[in-house]
Amino acid sequence: MPILSVQDVSMRFGGIIALDRVSFDIEPRQIVGLIGPNGAGKTTLFNCVSRLYTPSAGAITFDGTPLLSIAPYQIAGLGIGRTFQNLALFPTQTVLQNVMIGAHSRTRSDFLSNALKLPWVAREEEACRAQAEELLAFLELRAVAHHPAAGLPFATLKRVELARALASRPRLVLLDEPAGGLNHEEVDALVAVIGRIRADRG
Repeated sequence: MPILSVQDVSMRFGGIIALDRVSFDIEPRQIVGLIGPNGAGKTTLFNCVSRLYTPSAGAITFDGTPLLSIAPYQIAGLGIGRTFQNLALFPTQTVLQNVMIGAHSRTRSDFLSNALKLPWVAREEEACRAQAEELLAFLELRAVAHHPAAGLPFATLKRVELARALASRPRLVLLDEPAGGLNHEEVDALVAVIGRIRADRG
């Protein structure tokens, strides 16, 4: 059974047709590349799958769950992580803090429990930190863990965003233009990392 099924998805912005009856299936552990020129609708499709957009027509199913009935804030908890074409990190937060934000999508604490400093909240926060630190080691980012995201090289920031996506423990990762702005050596390293993510993390 496909982990992701996109069926006849169309997206219109006024008179502009961004997606026209797009259909495909992705099997578990499969790596798929979506290729097309600027303006072809790749990011629009990612935005539909991650529920930033609601398609004009069609259906999207993730592991048997119809995504169009799911609120956008529930997508990460369902098991879908993503990176963005334009980096969406918090520049004044450290690399570690940025990655921990991804892990927080799986926590159960809320405003009240945090304000009351309940003991289990501290344990949950420590688990988030440990997971983030493990991902930084996995993606060779430990040296910049306590550096603000602002000012780091672009290729490093791409890996930070990937770490944040993985921190939500996804079963499907959408990488929007992951090689954009990278040189040949950085692209080769990215390909190796993607292979390791599938091999080591399913």
